Order: sequence, then structure tokens, then C-alpha cells
Amino acid sequence: MAKLTLSLSARQQVAEGTMSFAFDLGGQGFLFKPGQYLHVTLPNPLYQDDEGSTRSFSIASSPRDIFLLVATRMRGSAFKRSLAEMPLGIPVNINGPMGSFTLPQDATTPVVLIAGGIGITPFRSIVKNAAEQQLPHRLTLIYASRTPGEAPFLDDLYGWEKTNPNFRFVPTMTKLDASTKAWRGRKGYVDAAFLRDALAGLDRFIVYVAGPPGMVQGVAKALLEAGVPQDSIRTEEFDGY
Repeated sequence: MAKLTLSLSARQQVAEGTMSFAFDLGGQGFLFKPGQYLHVTLPNPLYQDDEGSTRSFSIASSPRDIFLLVATRMRGSAFKRSLAEMPLGIPVNINGPMGSFTLPQDATTPVVLIAGGIGITPFRSIVKNAAEQQLPHRLTLIYASRTPGEAPFLDDLYGWEKTNPNFRFVPTMTKLDASTKAWRGRKGYVDAAFLRDALAGLDRFIVYVAGPPGMVQGVAKALLEAGVPQDSIRTEEFDGY
């Protein structure tokens, strides 16, 4: 596990209510597997509250990037307000990587990734790396968001679907009545019927589910209803986002 001090090099609004933050590696080595996470600590935050100055974030960049990228819903906490308002170039402390929410080495079994909201971040890293490395893993990503405007990294994911023949992208929107953007893709929640349709043709696979706790629990239940064995399902909940 590495402990680095990096500078905040960029930030960007990547969706409604969601920002990404890049930390320049500056040539420093940081070995990680796509799907892992890290701790970010602000040594001198602008604001403070009882939640402290350290947060855990899934890594959204790939190992080939010269920066570490994270993204988060902006909920108004002291930490997130500080990160959003502090000048670029400030030092932050990085501790990691951690976690085992990563692709299996065995590429013979197809992998289904199911993300809700900001749960897309570890899967962005996985899908980007698979495209860059031309991995043999067969990936299907089901991505549920309320509206297209609230879905980070949609354009990235569509782009990687075009360049990686082993990657299939299945986005769906659940609250289009609240959307200001047109949408011609799938609509509705990821329930058992949705899963049976979206995964038709896959007779054996493993599933990774990431997102808010309620979404993760609901999708895990729907997977069981759709006939997916319990031991084929892995979950990671993103609480507090």
C-alpha cells in the first residue's frame, strides 16, 4: 500500500450534481487494479465538520493514466466543499490502493457489471483499462441513472463500446419525466424482467453490482429472481454519496 502526496490538478462537472477530481501523479508510481479504491485526505481543508478530512473513493482512471481520477456526488459536506473550492495545485494525501472488486484473472467466464449512479466509478476504470489493454474479458455493463444528465461518463462508455468488441453497454434511465435531455435508449428499473431481457444469450456469468445501498440490495434480489446463483454475485455499496 502506497502513501503519496499529490497535487489536485483538475476538477470538472461530469454530470448534474457530480464532479470529478484529478490528482497528478507527477511520475510517482501508484500500482493498482481497476476496481480498487483509495483514501484521500485534505491536510488543510477550507471547511471542517464532524465527518473529518478523509474520504474513500473508487478509482475512476486506468493504470495507464498519468493521474488518479475520482468522482463524487456533491452533497454539501465540508470535505466536498473544500475539494470543490480549494485552488488547483493544493497537496492532498493519497493512501491505497485497497479492495478486491476487480476482474478475475480467468477471462473465460463473461462478466456483468451493474452500476447505479456514482457506482459507475470503479466500472469506468475497469472498462477503460479493458479497452486500452485489449483484454479478452467479455464485459456487459448495465448502467442505471435517473436521467441522462445525472449519469457521469456516458460519452466515455459509448466510445469504449465502439472500440472494444468484447464490451457491451446497456444504459437505462428511471426518471425521464425529470430529464431536460432527450433519451432514445432503454427506460425503467433494473428488475428481474429487465435482467432476463438484457442478459439473454448469456448462460453463465459472474455479476458485480455497485451503487447506493438501496439500489444494490434491490438489484441483488432481482438477480436471484432472474435465476442468477448467489455465489455468482458480488456487491459494493456506495453509502453517503
